[in-house]
Amino acid sequence: MAKHKSPSAPRQIVILGGALSGPTAAAHARETNADAKIILLERADAISYAVGGLPYYLSGEVETREHLAPHHAAFFSRNYDVDVRTKVSIEGFNAAARKVQTSEGPVAYDSLIYALGAGSVVPLVFGDGAANLSLLRNPAHLQHIDRLLGRGARRIVVVGGGYYGVEAADCLARRGCAVALIERGPQLLPDFSPVAAGRAAAALAAQGVEVLVGTAVDAVVREGKKIVAVQAGGRRIESDLIVITAGVRPRTEIFAAAGGKVEPNGAIHVDDRCATSLEGVYATSICVSHTHAVTRKPIWTAQATDADKTAQVAGTNAAGGDATLGATLATAITRAGDLQLARTGLTQLGGRHKVARIQISGHSCDPWFRGSEPLDLTLYYGTDSERVLGAEVVGRAGVDKRIDVLATAILGKLTLGALAQLDLAYSPPYAMVRDIVNAAGVIGRQAKQVRAWSLEAFRERPEATLVYDVRTATQRKAGGFSAPRLDLATLGEHRAALERAEQVVFVCETGRESYLAARAAVNMGCADAGYLSGGLRVWRAGE
Repeated sequence: MAKHKSPSAPRQIVILGGALSGPTAAAHARETNADAKIILLERADAISYAVGGLPYYLSGEVETREHLAPHHAAFFSRNYDVDVRTKVSIEGFNAAARKVQTSEGPVAYDSLIYALGAGSVVPLVFGDGAANLSLLRNPAHLQHIDRLLGRGARRIVVVGGGYYGVEAADCLARRGCAVALIERGPQLLPDFSPVAAGRAAAALAAQGVEVLVGTAVDAVVREGKKIVAVQAGGRRIESDLIVITAGVRPRTEIFAAAGGKVEPNGAIHVDDRCATSLEGVYATSICVSHTHAVTRKPIWTAQATDADKTAQVAGTNAAGGDATLGATLATAITRAGDLQLARTGLTQLGGRHKVARIQISGHSCDPWFRGSEPLDLTLYYGTDSERVLGAEVVGRAGVDKRIDVLATAILGKLTLGALAQLDLAYSPPYAMVRDIVNAAGVIGRQAKQVRAWSLEAFRERPEATLVYDVRTATQRKAGGFSAPRLDLATLGEHRAALERAEQVVFVCETGRESYLAARAAVNMGCADAGYLSGGLRVWRAGE
């Protein structure tokens, strides 16, 4: 690697942790300072592995385990002149003396990068573990699971229904296993809306996964060194293998013991330079929290993308450089069966922000093009500022593109008007002329004149509210919703009735035709005309 003049005097940089953030920080430290001595300490025997890719090896979508950990210690030693020390346990560090205590003796530092990540939560009912019980957090866990599957394990119990649990259940089902996914909370994927989480559960069930929510593992049945069944929800579920994905918590005990400040959830809050409360100590990986772009409050996301960004900044600044960390939106995407689910930004109503929400349905590309799939988008925006604040997108195709556009719009502080006018690429295989993102901006701006009824508000509507169905006769036969029908083309014939009505809600399959009906009714003099946001597609998903 090319040498260049260092921005500061030679220093010794010690990095604690080598999963992914530690090696990334080491690389950026070396790119910043050619003369520094960089030492990376890791308790395991492998470094620089893609935690997020582990489940996809189980499904066969990643061909070899080596693809998940392409850069070994020798790579960093040869290319970045990093002294990588594996199988070294971190016992603590003294921030005043600037020394790390390890299983191989003390190590001095000028700058310290704390990258110990997070530890998995294992329910107490599983005790000290079992021969057929495993986490899914590192290559050793993956190798253990793969070995058991190779020996014939086919009845799998996945405990925990967050991102990792959903992905593990999905991938194991693709491998042909009989999977039961157990989540003690009221829904899968707690960062998503109940409707989206319900759709994820249905998609997994369609793939053959047995999904149990609101259910805890009450007891386990052991035979020798194995757990042969779990008791959950009053049932006995036979198991050849149990995979624990019940969440993670920041591994910050060593940092706190050294006198560092941590948040109530255990995370280390870093500033925009990834500096901590301890002088000379920077932090990265999924043990840190930093500022949310919308709320401006600290948030712990445990997302690999945030970990990577903090690693770049921490590595640069620890080496004497000058890098700044941007705010986060906790953007995330996951797969459940044939369904893709993504979210970004502020996706909750209430709080100090005056937030409104609309739900619209569209397509991943022109609906007459082969391969087009339905898309559902929920957009959150400021009622006064009309600034885009958050979004949730669910569908079978094109979800990633839309959520990335919306995340960019939020960080760019775009308004609904700007969203409506975004110049997005169009060709029939890829999008519609008016993309669902553009449409969300248009419909959001009209919400002050045409009320967008949420599913919750629609269910609790006053008895006097008139509801009209503007679907075609064919669509009405396919759906189970019952309401008086009005033909959109002959809406004008009902002007007198609409003028007298105090409150009217129009419904259709996706919300598009009912939105048009509501706008027409407002123009005819209806005092309060609205439509079911997202249409009956959202209504069915919420049943």
